[in-house]
Amino acid sequence: MLAAVLSPLGATTAVATERPARCAEQRFPVEVNGERRIIAGELCVRGRLGARTPLQVLLHGGTYDRAYWDWPFQPRRYSYVDSATRAGYATLNLDRLGYGRSSRPDPERLDFAAGGDAVHQVVRQLRPRFRTIILNGHSMGGLVAERAAERGGVDAVIVSGIPRDRPGARDKAASPFHPAEQDPKFAGKPWARGYLTTRPGVRAQTFHHPGTYDPAIIPFEEALKDTVASAELRSVGPGATKRSAPKVPTAYVLGEHDTLVCGGGDCGADEIVRGSGHSINTSLAAQSFYRWTFTWLTRKLG
Repeated sequence: MLAAVLSPLGATTAVATERPARCAEQRFPVEVNGERRIIAGELCVRGRLGARTPLQVLLHGGTYDRAYWDWPFQPRRYSYVDSATRAGYATLNLDRLGYGRSSRPDPERLDFAAGGDAVHQVVRQLRPRFRTIILNGHSMGGLVAERAAERGGVDAVIVSGIPRDRPGARDKAASPFHPAEQDPKFAGKPWARGYLTTRPGVRAQTFHHPGTYDPAIIPFEEALKDTVASAELRSVGPGATKRSAPKVPTAYVLGEHDTLVCGGGDCGADEIVRGSGHSINTSLAAQSFYRWTFTWLTRKLG
């Protein structure tokens, strides 16, 4: 079945909406803090992949991995990869350095500057193949996207789950994190020391808001959770380094009920996703966010 859609470049094209996306695992060598590492990801596209196909590089947040952007529960509703490839984009859904199938370096040295450097190296390897490259980062992945964009080579940036200004802190809430080596999912992993993860049973109240998510998604949140490097977690606390906005078109998007980074009021966003908590992609409002990003990108990139 073919459907006419507005392409990312502003032209109306025919996209095979019912044909499954073609996906292939990718591995990118990078050098960070003087050490050779590997970043793993999955490249997906529908139809022909060419230099004119705009590419979105997807960067998940802390304690998630690439599954955040390609959620296995009801993917037609919660998979950004599915929606973006239907809209004519190619997606490169990365496990950021320290997550998923990518290398797990020293967590005390894996801050956002190191993560941004690694993503920039991936972008440099991609640029000969693609004319248009967009960084789309959620939460900590958005902070990494900002730092990667500072180094150049990208055409637009989308940051969700992080306000334009410094993220706020939960003053009264207990920390949802504990050492990964104490968690049943990661205990015994040789790399776990120095990494953290969410304590069992806290993901619903940490990343969601009552009434904005399907309770059936929470077991997937628990089963698919990943870790976060200690240096990344410190980098969003008191004394965090000052951020600078990318010099390319950049959008900041927040969930209406994102109490993890915004205690209320206008925290500095270009778009507020109504009916969402912090983790927009796994909220009932996910499709609203997807549609907004495609419209914004079409407007900004021509």
